Amino acid sequence: MMLSLANALLLILTLLWSVMGIIEFRILMRSRKDIKAKFDNGRINKDEYTNISKRHKFNLAINISYLLIVTSQLGYVINNWNEVNI
Repeated sequence: MMLSLANALLLILTLLWSVMGIIEFRILMRSRKDIKAKFDNGRINKDEYTNISKRHKFNLAINISYLLIVTSQLGYVINNWNEVNI
């Protein structure tokens, strides 16, 4: 009974993490467009744009790896659904 409850809670947390990851991905993509627009309009210089884009790419790489981990967790749960006793 306790393991079934723990599995159910972990499934809910995984789904919540995936929702937050998707929201963060959308925010990162929107901010990327904003940064590019500021650079094209001349509101930020090239050095500042380079620094911001490096940090942005690093954050995007972390977010994509995070979403891959969550996707693999969901895939594992779907493949082993018959073993989960909810």
